[in-house]
Amino acid sequence: MKVLIWSITGFLVLLWTGAAAMLAAAVNWLATSMGDPAIRAVPSPAQWPVPEWLAVWMPPAIIEQLKSSLAGPLDLLVNASTWIGPMLGWLPPVIWVVWGLVLVLMLAIAVGIHMLVSRTRRVRPAV
Repeated sequence: MKVLIWSITGFLVLLWTGAAAMLAAAVNWLATSMGDPAIRAVPSPAQWPVPEWLAVWMPPAIIEQLKSSLAGPLDLLVNASTWIGPMLGWLPPVIWVVWGLVLVLMLAIAVGIHMLVSRTRRVRPAV
């Protein structure tokens, strides 16, 4: 039973570490690419071509409405890229601090379950 507890804990720790690493790498990439001048050259959603598969499933009026609703938020994102990039620079260390706190919590839970299993096996009356 103890081996199962620690095997599951190890698996969960590996999953949590992988997720934190991927998230930190994605945020780091996003932070560095926000300063890229090419992001300012993104065309307006009204100029984006409509994928053929989308044109089959949705009427053109809804597609145009979706395009126009994307124009505002995308313009805000492009305009805010000058201050969002540096702000995202502090996010990867925060991700790793949260990772460490959750890791300590996972290990504490595993130790608690381990001790509980050990105690129940000692207390069990002899038949």
